[in-house]
This record gives sequence, structure tokens and C-alpha cells, in this order.
Amino acid sequence: MELLIFFGSFFVLLFINIPIGICMALSSLFYVVANGDFFLISILAPRIFAGINNFSMLAIPLFILSGDLLSCGKASKVLLDMANSFVGHFKGGLSTVTTLACMFFGAVSGSGAATASAIGSIVAPESERMGYKKDFIAAVIAAAGPLGILIPPSIPMVVYGAATDTSIGALLLSGVGPGVLFGVILIVYGYWVSSKKGYGSIAQFSWTKVLRCCRDAGWAFLTPVIIVGGIYSGVFTPTEAAAAAAVYSLFVGLFIYRGFGVRELPQIFLRSAIASAAIMFVVGGVVMFGWVLTREQIPQMITKAILANITSPMVFLLIMNAIMLVAGMLMDPSPAIILFAPLLLPAAQAFQIDLVYFGALMVANLAIGLITPPVALTLYVSSQICGVSVSRIIKEVLPMVGLLVFGLLLLILFPGICMYLPNLFFK
Repeated sequence: MELLIFFGSFFVLLFINIPIGICMALSSLFYVVANGDFFLISILAPRIFAGINNFSMLAIPLFILSGDLLSCGKASKVLLDMANSFVGHFKGGLSTVTTLACMFFGAVSGSGAATASAIGSIVAPESERMGYKKDFIAAVIAAAGPLGILIPPSIPMVVYGAATDTSIGALLLSGVGPGVLFGVILIVYGYWVSSKKGYGSIAQFSWTKVLRCCRDAGWAFLTPVIIVGGIYSGVFTPTEAAAAAAVYSLFVGLFIYRGFGVRELPQIFLRSAIASAAIMFVVGGVVMFGWVLTREQIPQMITKAILANITSPMVFLLIMNAIMLVAGMLMDPSPAIILFAPLLLPAAQAFQIDLVYFGALMVANLAIGLITPPVALTLYVSSQICGVSVSRIIKEVLPMVGLLVFGLLLLILFPGICMYLPNLFFK
């Protein structure tokens, strides 16, 4: 009866569009009340604090702050200019430029929505002037924005590492292969559509422009160098690397790009704090939710059911990805990871699947979820920036979703795409 109330209240609250963190917290409280043992309420607060009080979790607000500082510091503009200097002279180059710029900015922001917003706000005003259908460019922005959660630093990778006690350094590297694969898929598709429909015009290539743009973008690109290089050289832990990146981003934004002044800092800090608090609030709800699941031995029951009916790791991975595709349609990446990773992890361990690879697949899957309704965060960001209705963007973005799902199948069939770099540095 208690479990019926627990799951029933959770799905009812979710269905009426209550935020996921509140859904999990309230359904857990309903479970305790239905159980009748009110002493359990007194242990919930310490458990929530213990779940949030994690040194690895500290990297999340620091990565968010670093990305916000660089975004306000005009890093997105110089990265877009650099991408344009390389490929802007090709027919339909704006589509390729947008995808490359999202990959570049993903290397400094770690957030899909931030990437779509930062790059889209620059690309959108120019798209119609350059002969592109606005629906198409809006779809490219929506589909390329999620690359920001694959290219390191990746906030969902940090969340997965903290939730599963998996090496965050190895996880960050495991996102490079999927990020590049998804980026190449979008570039090829964008070039094909642009060529077929005659979008865009051919600009003149200039080595002088390339060198100038690379020089300007070099300051922004030092951010992932500090993060990745510091972690893999042993100088920093992931959390310390995030702190160093935030300090460096503050310096670059204030004194190099001069995109903001000291007076704007409180507003930037406030925005970063709100975004971080939202994630931590969800973590608190998930801690309560996970405690109920553990108390009722739900993960063990799921593992037994999977092992009793599935004998192949490949079949398990296909089923897991189908589950995560649906989850990605209903919730953002970080809550989905915190909720589903502990549930599916025991089964993954039973099949002897590398937990770094498992995390990379999960995040790659949820990146697709960022453009699949009803949640589709980057889809809505792109809609607002480009002034195009979501229904019009969906028509253009559906083929991209299909191609990205095909890319996900390639990741399942060829694990080396995810694991080459982690194995190179951590084996």
C-alpha cells in the first residue's frame, strides 16, 4: 500500500507539471506518512544534507559559474568568429559554423541550454540576412546546443560521477567521442540540407582572419585546457579544476574580453547561484526518493528481474537506452541521471559493463532528450531566441533526432568511440 501511494503520488505530481525535485520529495513524505512511522521523518534531513554535502558536487556550481562568466564575457562571440573563419566560406557554412561553435562553447560551459542560448543569440539575427530559412537554423541551434553536455567539462558527467562514485576525470574524457560523433552527424546533415535548398552564400576565405580569430579565441580555449590538463596531469582534482576555471574565466571576462564590469558581477553570481541551487534542490529530492527505493529494495528487485529475463549485455544496453530516451523526454539530464543511475547501476555491474562507458551512454542519450518534447529545453531556448514557434522547429529537428539516435546505436556497437581516451589515460 505504501509503495502504491509512493509511486502513485509521484506520477500524479509529475503529470500535473510539478518540478521533479518537489515530486520526489513530496512522494517520499507521503510514503513516510502512509508507513505510520513518523520517526523516519527525523532522519530525512540528515540524509538530504549528507547527499548534498559531497566534495565532487562542489564542481557543479563552479562549472556553472565559469560558463556564465565566459558567456557574459563575449567568449561565445569569439568562438563563433573562429568557427566562421574556418568553414564560413563553404556553401551553407552557417549551419556548420553553428554546430562547431556549439562544440567549442560546450568546451567552456558544460551546459546544453547555456550553449544553445549563447551561440543562438549571435547566429539567429544573421541567419535570414544570409539566406537561411529561420526554422532550419533554429533547429540546428536546438540540436547542436546539447553537445555542450558531452564535450568536457560536462555538468551531467560530474553529476553521474558523484552519484555513482565513478572517476569524473575518466567520465569527462568519455564524452569527447560521442560529442565529436554527434557534431559530425549534424554538420553532414546541415551541409546536405543547405546544398539541397540553396541556403547561405559563399564568403571569402582568409588565412589572416583565421589567425586573428584563433588568437582572440585562444584565451577562451585555455579554460578546457586548465580543466582537462589539470585533472589528467594530477595537479587538480575535478573540483579544484572547476575552481581554477572559474577564477580564470573571471579574469578573462573582466580584463581580456571586457564583456562585463565589476558592477555586473553580483547579477552573474546570482544567476549562477540560482541555477546551482535548482540542481542541488533536485539532489535533495532524489536523496529522499532514493532512500525509499533502497528501503524497499527496488534496485535489487529490478536487477533480479533484468537478469532473469535478459542474458545479453547488448540487449540490456538497448533496453536501458530506450528507457533513458523516454526519461529524457520528461526531465532534464541531471535529475534523470540522479534518479535512474542508482536503479540501473546494479544491473550494469552484473553484466560487467564499464561504469564510465555506461555513464557516457546515459549522458549521450539524455543529450538527445534535450531536443525531444515535452521537456526539450534547448528546443524552447532556440524557439525564444529565433522567434520561431516550437511546432515549426519540430518539423525541421525530427530528422536530426533520428540521425542522433542512429549515432547512439553506433556508440552501443562500438564502445571504443567512448572509451578510447579514458583507456588511454586511465588504464
